[in-house]
Formats: sequence, C-alpha cells, structure tokens
Amino acid sequence: MINNRVIRTTLAFPLLMVAVSSHASSLHSGVYEGLMLAISPAGHITGYYAESAEGGVKRTCSFSLSGQVSAQETNSITSWSTSVLPGQISVSTDGIKLTIPDGQTHAGCMNVLMPEINTGLELEKTQETHWQTLAQANAERVYLSSTADVGTRRKAWIVKDDVVGVLQTQAGWTQIEFISGTGKTIRGWVNSKEIQPLTPPAS
Repeated sequence: MINNRVIRTTLAFPLLMVAVSSHASSLHSGVYEGLMLAISPAGHITGYYAESAEGGVKRTCSFSLSGQVSAQETNSITSWSTSVLPGQISVSTDGIKLTIPDGQTHAGCMNVLMPEINTGLELEKTQETHWQTLAQANAERVYLSSTADVGTRRKAWIVKDDVVGVLQTQAGWTQIEFISGTGKTIRGWVNSKEIQPLTPPAS
C-alpha cells in the first residue's frame, strides 16, 4: 500500500522549489543604497548609481546601466559613464548584487566604488518604488505640477541632469519621483519634453 502522505510531500517539494526559484530571480524597482533601479512591465532594466566620498576633496562616482530581465539567475547589463562596460545584476538575500568587472574605471569611481564591484557588490534595498523606468532632466529648470496640467505648476523643480523615477505618462506629461540629497521623495508631473531616457551611447 502506497502512503498518500509521502506522495503529496514528494509532489509538493518540486512545486515549492519552483516557487522559491521564481521569487529569488525576480528584480523589483527600488533604491538599493546608491543604486536607483527601475524595472518596466516588459522587463527592461534601467539603473543609475551615484556615490560620493568626503575628504580633502569631494569625489563622486556615477554611472548608468540598462538591460533586460532574463530567465537566468543573473541578468546581463550594459553600464556607462565615459566608457561602456558589460556586467550583471541579480537578486541577493537583502537586495541585489551588481557585478561590473573594471567598474572602478567608470568616471570618478576609482577611489569611491568598492573593489567588490568586480566580483559582486551587495547592495541592500533601502526603499521600495513603482518606477517603470528612469529619466534625466534635459532643461536647466524643470517645474513639477500637481496634475498633468501647467495650470497646477508648483514652486518645486528639478535641474538639468537630475535623474528621476518615471511612474506613468499621459498626453505629453510624465509623472516622476525625485529623491533629494537628504532622502526626501518629491512626486509630480513634468512636461515629457523636458526629460529624456537614460540611453547607452551608440557602440
């Protein structure tokens, strides 16, 4: 006589493993220490890393990245600042692991970015977001509105080259979130022409 409990347990174990594996490989939009990360519904990855080191002279390391979510545990990305470097991003226990061999050669990163970037830099998630993608201000001053209407323009603004998270677009307007240097999140609508996507340079 076959033990039904054993059969149920045996069948449940592979299903549990599949569920755990699926969860472990999924990337989510959010802030991971110095990395802003956005995952679109279609699985497109956009990221922006920025870190500063104080001392006699302030040093700033920053670069962008993009890629596509895959069925593998690691997802291939392209990162760029003054140079273009390949890398990988994957889910870790507390956040993500970012790997960019020679990543310290990105502009300003040699004395700022940890050497673990070469083999896998662990970054803990510090904020959950719903960003679809990231964009950068391309006007000297971009004012935020409360709704998709210039008539609701506020006194808040972002400046050229600020990187923001994109929540949605509507009739020539884009709803964005900006995180200030103090960690405050500001949300509003901007004219879509005054921001541009983070796009790797042509190869």
